[in-house]
Amino acid sequence: MLAFTFLTLTATVATAQNKTTGDGKCGKPEQQQSIDVGDRAGHALVLVKFSCTWTNPYEIAGLKTKDYTGTATSDVSGEKAQERGYVVITMDNGDKAFVRFTGSGANAKDGATAGEGTWSYTGGTGKLRGLTGKGAYKSTGNADGATDHVEGDYTLPPPAPAKAKK
Repeated sequence: MLAFTFLTLTATVATAQNKTTGDGKCGKPEQQQSIDVGDRAGHALVLVKFSCTWTNPYEIAGLKTKDYTGTATSDVSGEKAQERGYVVITMDNGDKAFVRFTGSGANAKDGATAGEGTWSYTGGTGKLRGLTGKGAYKSTGNADGATDHVEGDYTLPPPAPAKAKK
């Protein structure tokens, strides 16, 4: 019974959620394409790719976030948008974390933007293999770029047991 309790406690601790928070700065989009839908004025589908640097990095498994790239689609109708996309976060050792996000945004006539939504990890490479977690984001920007604030948590699977020597 004691061994079962220890194993249960160890598995719970090994898969505990870890809180994260970070801020990033993005420049102008690297690529952007907008296609007018044609059903009403101001309705377009937009595809954008952007690169960002963590101004306030966070850690996952002892690795610091370095930079990230995102690819997003927006269904824009006037000043409102529904967004979804993917982000690849590069850690300081080169490992990567993969993220999917969805949210909503607003575009002002002066070019200012604001958005918020939710995100989830879909995996990773190296030490981040098996990464899961989720959180929320807020973003503000203008024609010159954007700033992002993310909060959430992550879980990594417990390390594989060492193989017994023969």
